Amino acid sequence: MHQKSLVAARTGGVMSAVVLGSLLVAVPQAAAADITCSTNVYKRTFYKNTSFSGSPARTDCDSTVSRSWSGSPVSGVPSNNFGVRWSVSRDFGSGGPFTFAASATDGVRVYLDGVRKIDLWKNTGDTARSKSVNLTVPRGRHTLRVDYANWTGAAKVKYTYTPRTSATYDKTKPLVPAGVKTAYNTTTRRTTVSWSANKEMDLASYTLYRRPVTSGTWTKVSTTTARSHTDPLVNPDDRTPFYYEVRAKDKAGNTSSGSTDTIVRPLPVVTSLTGTYDKATGKVTLKWPLNAEPHVDHYTVLSNDEVDGSYVWVPLGTTKGNTWTTAPVPADGEWRHYRVLVTNDGGTTTYNPRWLDADATNELWFGIPDGIAPFSAPDLTLGSCASGVQATASDSTPAPIRDFTGFEIERRVAGSTTWSVVLRKGFDPRPATATATVCDPLPSDGRTYEYRARTHDTAGNFSPYSDIRTMTMPVG
Repeated sequence: MHQKSLVAARTGGVMSAVVLGSLLVAVPQAAAADITCSTNVYKRTFYKNTSFSGSPARTDCDSTVSRSWSGSPVSGVPSNNFGVRWSVSRDFGSGGPFTFAASATDGVRVYLDGVRKIDLWKNTGDTARSKSVNLTVPRGRHTLRVDYANWTGAAKVKYTYTPRTSATYDKTKPLVPAGVKTAYNTTTRRTTVSWSANKEMDLASYTLYRRPVTSGTWTKVSTTTARSHTDPLVNPDDRTPFYYEVRAKDKAGNTSSGSTDTIVRPLPVVTSLTGTYDKATGKVTLKWPLNAEPHVDHYTVLSNDEVDGSYVWVPLGTTKGNTWTTAPVPADGEWRHYRVLVTNDGGTTTYNPRWLDADATNELWFGIPDGIAPFSAPDLTLGSCASGVQATASDSTPAPIRDFTGFEIERRVAGSTTWSVVLRKGFDPRPATATATVCDPLPSDGRTYEYRARTHDTAGNFSPYSDIRTMTMPVG
């Protein structure tokens, strides 16, 4: 065999020997900090002493603490007077009662979060000793550490930690299942529910429950040790929404609370609908959240319009997006009503009632801005009052069809360009003729004044101006 292809590697040893030409080179092992072990697997370090001092002779991973060595445990470590340390950090879920058990020839110590729980630290030669303790592990993540020292003779060590599953001791409920996800199949019209693995070490099973959104009563669907289940219920009309939740049960019979209720809408709905009006184009733009469900196929946009004397929902079109812009709509200050339906990939569409529903999330009652000014100018008459000019604006449009809510009267000095508002006022709606009057105080200076009037509506639209009327003040 060619020398350059030879590699002498001591399995699990401290050093690897690599042949480069005729030179044997020692390759250092990776530092302990570089070793990453799988979840819930111990990191194991070997020392050439029983004080665990200095750099480790070797670091690796070990799934259990259960070893028996008749000589040197690994190359580079002596047969006697060596130490081995195991450590792991893991999630204990809801925690609860556990039994820690250790046995060893010579010395073994067990720690939970740095606190010593078992202490058998004496040179026993080839004679093994054992000890177990019952304790409560708090919920969440904790660190276990096992220190073993072999001074002389056989080297045997074993450690286990197991939950106490008797209902007499374990009163701790499991953690609530998390990560619940649902998937609806529009072909079979059935729902599959899945969830994340529970952190409990004494988990016995999961139970899946279902209830209609209109009911407060849960129905048990199935008990399983798996982490997903397909509900055998066929959705009756491909429209009925259900809530699902998952509960965990441990071997002592304790049951968790239910997971966060997860709603399954076989036919997703538009959860909100908003609109904006563009005064320049006269168009309404509708917008809604895009549904994340994979079985959404398209949306249908409708407008509630008058057809043959009756108001009906008229389809405007379909889209796979989440916006829609209408044709121009007159800025008449009237209400418009819009609705967006969802169709799934099975061809079923959101229920579409004939009537308006102010509480429906997929329906929008939208007030169009009023851009239509009052049609005609009012009449304006001038007269004298005690301190100046009395100006009266009036309009005889019949009350049921009046398109204004008040009058405005302006005045300027003849020949000037600046108008001043002398009156902005509503009117008494009871008389046949709507009227507003002001006594405008002016000095007796011989100047001529011009007046004009107009009406306005609540949206701030103004009618044309009346003819300009003039009056000259006498010289006092």
